[in-house]
Order: sequence, then C-alpha cells, then structure tokens
Amino acid sequence: MTEQTTRARLLSNALDTADNIAIAAAAAAAGLTTYRTLAARPAETRFTLAVTAAGLAACLADQVTTQLRRPLRHRLGVPAYSYAPAPAPTVTVTAAPAPAPSREQLAEEVAADAAHRAASGAHALDRSSGSLTQATNWVGAADGTATCGLPGGAHLLCIPSPADEHGYSTRTYLLVRDGEQQTRVSSISELVALLDSPTVDAAQPTEDEDQNRDPWSALGKKLAIAELCPTSAVDEDQADEDDEDADRDQEAEAHAASLL
Repeated sequence: MTEQTTRARLLSNALDTADNIAIAAAAAAAGLTTYRTLAARPAETRFTLAVTAAGLAACLADQVTTQLRRPLRHRLGVPAYSYAPAPAPTVTVTAAPAPAPSREQLAEEVAADAAHRAASGAHALDRSSGSLTQATNWVGAADGTATCGLPGGAHLLCIPSPADEHGYSTRTYLLVRDGEQQTRVSSISELVALLDSPTVDAAQPTEDEDQNRDPWSALGKKLAIAELCPTSAVDEDQADEDDEDADRDQEAEAHAASLL
C-alpha cells in the first residue's frame, strides 16, 4: 500500500465521519425541536411527529452534504463514494473436451444400466426392498438383460421389453433352472415356492397329461367304444377283423374243395 493510497483512505474516512455527524446532528435537532414545540399535544403524538421530523431532516442533510462534499473530495483527490475496489477479473480456463467413449466402455455402461434397472424393476416382486432390489446382486449384460444368482444353481433372468416413445420399458422375470427350464415369476413368494418345488422332466409326459390332451380317448379305451378311440386304435381293430374274415374265407374254400 503506497503513501498516496493511505492518505486518500484517511481523508475518505474523515469526510464520511463528518457527513455522518452532520446528518445525525440535523436529525436530532429537528426531532428535539418538534418534540418541544408540540408540548400541548399528547406524548404519543409528540413522539411520532418528532421521529418523523428527525427522519426528514436526516434525508435532507444527506442530500446537502452530498452536494457539498463532491467538489471537496474532487479537490482532495478522494473518490466521491468509498466503494470497495472491484475484484480483479478471473481467467476462466476451458477444460479440454473429453474423448469419445469406446465400444467396450459403452457395453460396460449398458451392462451396469441393465443391472440397476433390473434391481429397480424387482420392487414389483418384493415391496420390502429385499435382496432382489439391490443392484450389487445383479449382473448385467450388453444386450440389456441381467441375472441374479439363486440357491441350488438357479438364477433369475430379467428380460426388458422394447422401450416406448417416452423411454419406459417393462421387464419380465424368469426363473431358470437346469440351464434351460424357464418359469415366469410375478412375486417373491412365487419364486420361493418354485425353488422349493421339485423339477419336472418335461420330456416324459405323464398319464394325466395324455388324458388332458385327449380325455375322450381314455374313455373310449375304457369302454371299448371305437368312435372315441384314437385312429391308431381303430386301425388295429379293423386289421384284426380283416384277418378273421380272411381266415374264414380260407376255411370255406378248403371245405368246398373237399366236397368236390
């Protein structure tokens, strides 16, 4: 700080102090004079009018001192108002643009997004915000699917549907066991029940499945009604009848030959 700057600051402070003293004195004089002049009025009225007169006197005194101090400050080399100096302009450094993401980075981001979306959608399965709703339990893939490991070597597969025009996409959750068998689940209770139930070999249909497929066939076999039996069964019966007819014809021909 130079000597000229110190001198200018001291003069500015002195002039500001003098202005404040003049304004305060004018306000006090006007208020006191008004209060004494209205001695016949009630105390509340005198006090209100005295405060009003003091405020008006302070405003007028500030205007007068402002007009008087401008040439004085200019002559003394002091700014008209003691504003703080403006801060030095800051230099903004523009960061270099980030490089474009690679295909591998985008695939990793898609997998991470799939895991988070699968965990978020799992709230429909488990409203208690359990383990299925934790993104750390899901492993996303680059195709948008995600899997969550389950006991017994099974896992829960999350398959997204195509997003609509607003970006909303529903998700389907499938229980996958033995690497191939898939069952759709809609709640965590249903998932637990499926995990506890034994697996059924779909390659070997049971008798009930045959009856459900064609119940009239089973009834036809039981009651020996050819019209209700499958085509194969009717063909076998017809073949047996044809064989019996052929045997009868041969016996008749042999008997006729013996008579001759």
